Amino acid sequence: MTSPARKRRHSLSGKLIVLFLFMGVVFVLLVGGGIRHAFQEHFRSNIRPHITQYLEYVRTDIGSPPDRGRARQLADKLNIEIQIFDTAGRWSSTGRITDLEDIAVEQRFRIDGTEYLHVEDDAHQHYLMARDDDATLLFNVPRLRDERSGFRGWIPLLILLALLLVLYHATRRLFKPLDAIRAGVQKFGAGNMEHRIDIRRKDELGELAASINTMAGDIQQMLDAKRQLLLAISHELRSPLTRARVAAEMLEADHRKDQIVQDINEMENLIEELIETERLSSPHRTLNRTRTNIAELVEEAVQTWFGSDGIALHRPENPVMLDVDAARIRLLLKNLLQNALRHTPAGAPAPEIDLAMDGKRAIITVTDHGRGIDARHLKHLTEPFYRVDPSRRRETGGYGLGLYLCRMIVEAHDGRLDIDSAVGKGTRVSISLPV
Repeated sequence: MTSPARKRRHSLSGKLIVLFLFMGVVFVLLVGGGIRHAFQEHFRSNIRPHITQYLEYVRTDIGSPPDRGRARQLADKLNIEIQIFDTAGRWSSTGRITDLEDIAVEQRFRIDGTEYLHVEDDAHQHYLMARDDDATLLFNVPRLRDERSGFRGWIPLLILLALLLVLYHATRRLFKPLDAIRAGVQKFGAGNMEHRIDIRRKDELGELAASINTMAGDIQQMLDAKRQLLLAISHELRSPLTRARVAAEMLEADHRKDQIVQDINEMENLIEELIETERLSSPHRTLNRTRTNIAELVEEAVQTWFGSDGIALHRPENPVMLDVDAARIRLLLKNLLQNALRHTPAGAPAPEIDLAMDGKRAIITVTDHGRGIDARHLKHLTEPFYRVDPSRRRETGGYGLGLYLCRMIVEAHDGRLDIDSAVGKGTRVSISLPV
């Protein structure tokens, strides 16, 4: 059984979510990078010259040598940072002094004969530097910050995550019918052709479910027609077989009469098996369950049909009570023991039948000491009309319905049938029935 984690990993909706996530990240990177590049180019070509000219006016207003009082007034009024380095010392409108030895020059340019440098300090703060005689001035327009600025940086990511969450649920809802379609197909595969996929949608998935339901209905009709035809033919064959048996009994006793009677018996057994398998394969199959001592039922079957064949019976002394259909369990035992006797060669030990308890289950085992069966045939033995001998000679087996009927009877009782065989050693058939 596929684990839930594996299902999620290979689900169509999960793959779509991963694809959408990848495309979203690529979109954000490309669009964000493009906008950032365009803004930087716009800033360099259009905005920065005006800011630089603006700061040139500020520098002129401060005077030369720089007037610290005037610089304080301008810094407070214009909300800018000004640092002055001259023979009188170092001064900053914010109290933060930049170490000129740790700055990195990004760009140089001139305005009205004055050289300006775009620099960055070790704290990644950007300044415009101007040198005037023996004084050096740093200007910075600080970014407006508040306590929420850090949270605001996460807002786009949170919005993206919310959109992905909505997208995930929308995708799951969109492909939810696939779960019902998969469950319906599994039921069809298990033989429940009366099941219908209940999807009331008008999209492609709704049309697919409707097509599968139509297909299941057509298959159900064909199976019902086949079953009815087979049952009708089987019932109709009983009348001529009965007349043939009466006619055969009127013949003189000889080898030909024995052969005719044997052929009639085989045909009657075949018809019985066909009718029984069709009844058990029907979804409306019914079992006449009664509380039965399965140990006595096994002993009764051996004594009734195989009393003179020397079959060894091993059963517990205490009763083994099961709710079973006694008539069908007798048919199961009869088919298994007939099959074991048929494949037991002359001189080999007789077949054995064992009954034992294993927890909450009763185990019936039929073992023969015949030629055995090649391993490649074992998984097909319980299929209808399967024969190990492709020539289908009478000496090598019946019509291929015996073990199939046994499997149907066991599964109708919620049990399990297992076959183990080795060439040259014999075959063992195990039946497990719930108590």
